[in-house]
Amino acid sequence: MRKAYDNRSADRLVPLLRNIHKELRERSDAVRRLENRVRNLSEQELDSTVFYNLQAELATHHRETRLAKKELARLGCALDESHPYRVLIPGVNGELEPGFAWALGDTRVQATPGEEAS
Repeated sequence: MRKAYDNRSADRLVPLLRNIHKELRERSDAVRRLENRVRNLSEQELDSTVFYNLQAELATHHRETRLAKKELARLGCALDESHPYRVLIPGVNGELEPGFAWALGDTRVQATPGEEAS
């Protein structure tokens, strides 16, 4: 089932998009920190429970990131690959273009080219 939003219904997604995006950012930051820790482990630590615990934490963050992206997809939305702090929202035709976009820090969605705000 394809999701479709007009300007008003897209604006209602903003609090949820903000929370999903926050989780994605936090998880991404955690993954970077953990990967740096793994890279800086000594030879001895690479064969210890420290390494395996870090790998388990990484796996958890990766899984939760996939789930957050799945939630965006369930809403019909997607992260904008060319603008990592922006989420694309389908318009009234159910397509991302023309549609709407929400960027980190915005309180409302913006119409993308070709979509008239309602």
